[in-house]
Amino acid sequence: MTTREKLSKYYVPAFGERSFVVSRGKGCWIYDEEGRKYLDFGAGIAVASIGHSNPNWIKAVERQARTLVHCSNLYCTKPQADLAESLVDKIGRGRVFICNSGTEANEALIKAARLYGAELAGGEGKKYRIVTAVDGFHGRTLGALAATAQKKIQKGFKPILKGFSYGKFNDAASFEKLMGDDVAAVLVEPVQGESGVTPAKPAFLRALKKMCKKHKALLLFDEVQCGFGRCGKFLASQRLGVSPDGVSMAKGLGGGFPIGAVWLSEKCASVMAPGTHGTTFGGNPLACAAALATLDELSSKNLAANAAEMGEYLAIGLERIARKFPGKIKLARGLGLMRAVLFQDKYSNAGVCAALRENGLILIPAGSNALRFLPPLNVGKTEIDAALKIFEKTMEEL
Repeated sequence: MTTREKLSKYYVPAFGERSFVVSRGKGCWIYDEEGRKYLDFGAGIAVASIGHSNPNWIKAVERQARTLVHCSNLYCTKPQADLAESLVDKIGRGRVFICNSGTEANEALIKAARLYGAELAGGEGKKYRIVTAVDGFHGRTLGALAATAQKKIQKGFKPILKGFSYGKFNDAASFEKLMGDDVAAVLVEPVQGESGVTPAKPAFLRALKKMCKKHKALLLFDEVQCGFGRCGKFLASQRLGVSPDGVSMAKGLGGGFPIGAVWLSEKCASVMAPGTHGTTFGGNPLACAAALATLDELSSKNLAANAAEMGEYLAIGLERIARKFPGKIKLARGLGLMRAVLFQDKYSNAGVCAALRENGLILIPAGSNALRFLPPLNVGKTEIDAALKIFEKTMEEL
């Protein structure tokens, strides 16, 4: 029985049919079981931030695996303390909670917002509502699902957790209409990823911050996909010039190892008192060692700056191709190394994605009809030129 046949027989069909079997990866490339290589501009959905099989990352994880893998959060470990310190240094004064995924990070933000609102209002149920954006994506657990204003994501799970309202992304007036004394927080992505890579306008984020100050609510940013240097600064919000009260992170943080984190400013971190939240695996030494190694690569090789530079280089190429094929491509957009191409309705992103894969390029579907370009942050012009060549060739063949 082949690998795909085993998955088809024994795995729940939550991911649909998977097209091929990946056996290994190196740098910007992945290889299937037959040894054919593909230029990976999906990076495991923005996870392989420093490329596949990074040698420094491997050494750090191997060293930690030989020392201590897990001991629970009943005790202290140096990797956890070092990672918390490093994240605070990069984001600002505050405190960190480490978990296992982006969804868990957003669950922690939601709980922090409700605790903060209850403390501020002097009791539960008075200041609890969270305002998020239509077409946002915050995860698939029931709390994160309620924050995700997409019908296709929420379908089948009613009744949805109460206490969420939805404004229109990049439309400050629509958010202002939803604000009130019962609002504990506003939660948005500085760059909406799953719905098609739409950057927030700086003026929109500034308006949200002003609203939150007026209504004594927290401004929270979901940077699970757009953070960690991908958009040209450590956080996308830093590049857009607006500082939040809380941030969720994951994906690229561990360089491939499952880890999530939440940063909370000093004014709201204290609400996470003993017993309000917890995790068995979160912050274990192995995951923290992986994240620290990834952070070291990010800093020592100035990968956020590389993401800004290479992102512009990629954008110029994609815009040129979009102009060449207006009957096939509606537009190209994004920020840093988080880019997307939106196709005309006649050409489905699934079909284009399959054609690109046949030609040796891996991209990630997004939204109703877009494909995401999310290469490792250490990508160079050689790999980008190769990706653009495959992309242009495939557009000609459609």
